[in-house]
Amino acid sequence: MSNRNVIQVFEHQVLKVNDSGQFRANHFNDLEKYGYSTREKYFSVGNKRIKFNNYVGVIQIRDLTIEVLPKADFDDANQLNKDKWHNALVHMLNECKLLKLDSITNSKLKLKSSSILDLYFESFISESEKILKSGLIKKYRTQEENIHALKGKLSFTKHIRKNLVHKERFYVENKVYDIDNAFNQVIKRGLIILKSITNNPKYISRINTLLISFENVSDVKIDHKSFNKLKYDRNKERYRAVVTLAKLIILRYNPDFKGGSENVIAIMFDMNLLFEQYIYIKLKVLQRYSEVGIKEVKVQNKVPFWENRGLKADIVIETYSNEVIVIDTKWKILKTDSPSDPDLKQMFVYNLHYNSKLSILLYPKTVLNSSLKKPFINHNFKDLFCQVAFVEIFNENQKLDSLLGYKIYNELIKDELLRA
Repeated sequence: MSNRNVIQVFEHQVLKVNDSGQFRANHFNDLEKYGYSTREKYFSVGNKRIKFNNYVGVIQIRDLTIEVLPKADFDDANQLNKDKWHNALVHMLNECKLLKLDSITNSKLKLKSSSILDLYFESFISESEKILKSGLIKKYRTQEENIHALKGKLSFTKHIRKNLVHKERFYVENKVYDIDNAFNQVIKRGLIILKSITNNPKYISRINTLLISFENVSDVKIDHKSFNKLKYDRNKERYRAVVTLAKLIILRYNPDFKGGSENVIAIMFDMNLLFEQYIYIKLKVLQRYSEVGIKEVKVQNKVPFWENRGLKADIVIETYSNEVIVIDTKWKILKTDSPSDPDLKQMFVYNLHYNSKLSILLYPKTVLNSSLKKPFINHNFKDLFCQVAFVEIFNENQKLDSLLGYKIYNELIKDELLRA
């Protein structure tokens, strides 16, 4: 990375104080507090060391940015391998709509030399500029005022309570049509937070220019409930990308460290869920082509199991011949071709409850995987079997394989459809 204040590590890696001379005691102290405040969700805290969990992404603390990269191979942690997984993570996030690379392709920011945090900041600012250019949405809102002239609807109860000794005033409600609404408030809050945590003068200049246009938008507290209340229609759909980016910045920002400590922002993702979503998106493309034989690809499909409990498979594929294939993705390295007993038992339960003849345990391929796929057949259920499989997510150029969905279909699914 071109930025000397960026450290790249892999998931499950340990980072010790004074590693590379960049991770210092003050960084550790702030991360220790942050780790305890988040119940060590993203990393566990040891004696002057941090051990990262199965979350990937980026953490900024003080003057240091830490990128946590995915890793599903046993290559040395050299810079070439880090660049490979940095680019892989960026493109996975883009495919899963957690980053907007098309917003920044024309900028001077280069994907290979920029930290993931810079890509998020640049993407959010660019999307905000795009929204402003197309025009901020306006909505009707109710405004209450205590004024000297009766304009609007008199709020009788509040008027009596507030103006008992001020007969010259009227407490009224008015309908106002302006840009001060929840969608624009989310963007403004994101811009204000971004301004407080970046020291890049180019970003600050663009943020200040944007904030001028948001001057008449209220700066309000934004939390999870605020995003749940947002309702998209045809006109507001153009806000979805910028709101997604703003959500990551606003909800992952921790401003609680005061009295000498610094604010922390952690944009982190569960790698298991990211891998699952990425595989789903690649398989979803196959629905477009009827000759493939796949009618629908569903993610996190839940079926009743027992009382109020349910089973939720990662990916469920339905074919035109009414066959069902269940895929359970696992982002972990198997040292042999044999999965754990609980994983196998879970897949046979999927076979039974989804009425599926084939369930697939899908892992990333590594140098330790000797086979492409291996069936596990239970002789008590001869028509049902589980298949443990390994897929290479990179192409020959060491970039994410854009045809990954077709690779999975051709190598793992096609023969089973023909057999059916």
